[in-house]
Amino acid sequence: MSGRGNKLLAGFLVCSGLLYGVALLVRKDAAIDSEGAAHAGEGVPAGSDVGAAATPRDSLASTSASRPVGRNHLGLDSYDLERPARHLKLPKRLREISGLAMLPGNRLLAHDDERGVVVEIGYPDGSIEKAFALGDRGVVADDFEGIAAAEGRLYLVTSSGRLYEFGEGADGARVLYKRFETGLGRDYELEGLAYDPEQRVLLLVTKNPRKRKLEGLIAIYRWSVDTRQLAGDGHILLEASALARRIDKKRFQPSGIERHPVSGNYFLVAARQHAVAEITPQGQVLAVAELASGRHPQAEGISFASDNTLVIADEGAGKRARLSFYAVAGGRQGVP
Repeated sequence: MSGRGNKLLAGFLVCSGLLYGVALLVRKDAAIDSEGAAHAGEGVPAGSDVGAAATPRDSLASTSASRPVGRNHLGLDSYDLERPARHLKLPKRLREISGLAMLPGNRLLAHDDERGVVVEIGYPDGSIEKAFALGDRGVVADDFEGIAAAEGRLYLVTSSGRLYEFGEGADGARVLYKRFETGLGRDYELEGLAYDPEQRVLLLVTKNPRKRKLEGLIAIYRWSVDTRQLAGDGHILLEASALARRIDKKRFQPSGIERHPVSGNYFLVAARQHAVAEITPQGQVLAVAELASGRHPQAEGISFASDNTLVIADEGAGKRARLSFYAVAGGRQGVP
């Protein structure tokens, strides 16, 4: 074969190799595009036969379930506990203030520690708007530790777990009541009451166990407002040390409880430890923070206003009782 023929043959072979390489690249790109199209199927409407969409959606559901309750979480860290928006002393007759409950329209209720007297406190100036008492013949005497408003009714709880249900009264009125024995006083000293509208239950938090086998445990029991008995789905048990060690304490003894209106989480105050904690309804401890002991000598009550302001009541401890208001930092009001 002539030299010219050899050159033509070599050129043909080189061109063929180039064309083959291009063909391989085209096939690889097509495979990549095909894989991308399969993942793009995640955005198809529900009911389409695209199996690739199931796994990512299931993963998202699991992630969401592990987050704190609420569409816009307002946690304990949303409040500047070093700087109350307002801090005031209450009238002398409220020296033994204990629990708090907020009615619609920021109508703040409190109660006496040893008598069945409920007082409406002007929000946020601390004046006394009205007071009414339980009992038709005389004011009921008991060791009251918490108050809650639920479904148009009011409730008081005692340290022995006795619940009083009654309606709101006018100023100076005496109201009739129903009394329920929860039986919890055999095991614990009760120290707080709140209402969870999602579950339609009252939350009863314990302070001190009465039995050795319960030492070191904090319990939150649920009492159904429908069946008027302890809910059958059990209760929350917390290791007190799980809260105490976050503030370098040996114990954590709740003195009040309230459900956050946005997150749905539970806030606990502890008078002896000068602290406040946030936990989920499943019992996961999210945060614990200390309160200034000079400002909070004996924090007994906790509530939230309509703008999510955190309200804490301190018993007088020999002096006048106090109310402290902590606004949401940075104007983050959340979504009710």
